[in-house]
Amino acid sequence: MLKEGRFGVQETVCLLAITISAKVFFSSPTYVVQIVGSTGWLMTLISAAVTGAVFLSVYTLIRLFPNKNIMDIHSAVCGKTAGSLLSLILSAGLMLTAVINLREFTEVMNVYVLPSSPPIFIIYMFIAVLIVFSYLGLETIARFSKLMAYVLLAGFIFLIVLGIKNYDINNIFPFWGHGFNRTIINGVKRSSAYGELMIIFVIAKSLQGKEHIKKAGILSLIYSGLIISASLLLFSMTFPYYVGQEITAPIYLSSSIIEYGGFFQRIESLFLIIWIVCSLISITASFYISLYINAYVLKLDDKKPLIIPYAVILAVAALLPGNIIQTLNIVENLREYGWILFFIPPLATLFVAKARRMLRSDRHA
Repeated sequence: MLKEGRFGVQETVCLLAITISAKVFFSSPTYVVQIVGSTGWLMTLISAAVTGAVFLSVYTLIRLFPNKNIMDIHSAVCGKTAGSLLSLILSAGLMLTAVINLREFTEVMNVYVLPSSPPIFIIYMFIAVLIVFSYLGLETIARFSKLMAYVLLAGFIFLIVLGIKNYDINNIFPFWGHGFNRTIINGVKRSSAYGELMIIFVIAKSLQGKEHIKKAGILSLIYSGLIISASLLLFSMTFPYYVGQEITAPIYLSSSIIEYGGFFQRIESLFLIIWIVCSLISITASFYISLYINAYVLKLDDKKPLIIPYAVILAVAALLPGNIIQTLNIVENLREYGWILFFIPPLATLFVAKARRMLRSDRHA
């Protein structure tokens, strides 16, 4: 059976927080402004709260089945066939996330940084690094995330401070954007923005017990929620919502307009470092965990032979969207309906487990 290295709460929090919050550097803030106006910062907190409720619900499965990961629990509760299917649904959600994030990364790089490079060149360069990390394993990815987290956070705060002169508090009004009800509804619908939190149940055996799982999950959600909410708030303060909804990569553009005299310009180069490293960790984590689930379901002793074939699938799938418009449409569909892939499998398993416990209680009564 597959085994991964062990690591602590800090590594897990850094890995998950980066994986979740990396998407704010792509086009998602633009669509958020389109649907809720200036209240994107609040909408994402609602999404985080919904995901937190799902996390605490699914965590009860870990308490009922200690020393097991979510794939083991799926099979124990629903049977091998149905359990494997539920695990593969979660794997598909992570793989789709990796595919679409890679393509979105490629599109933004093409538009702003490497306009003369073909998309396939950017994708292949990215895939090459992803393959190396995948061969090194989950423990290496987690420890690299911890190593880079402090640098990334410091750079992010530095950019926030430098952008102060571009902020206009009046841009966040009307305070409720396109309506409070609309903000709540879309916050619930787009809760899959935090769907990668379910990774923690896949890697449960790598952590030091169920209390570490709970602590790491809650901290990851809090940190990623604050980072995404702060990014959306500052984006709203930088650009009026009628301008923000027309920008392809809003956080990148926010950093590019920072300027202090003639000798302190082009700050977006710092943002590029943050963005590329975050994207690398996020896409690699989603890809690797999807691969790990598949290998686990197939009961393989070694997942390394699957890395290159799966990387080829990732690259080919990332090239399928014909243009940036198709890519962004897929992104928004994933944000609105991705909760089906991330949340339904573990919640369905929880429902079945609770129902069986109630039936046993009735029989013994």
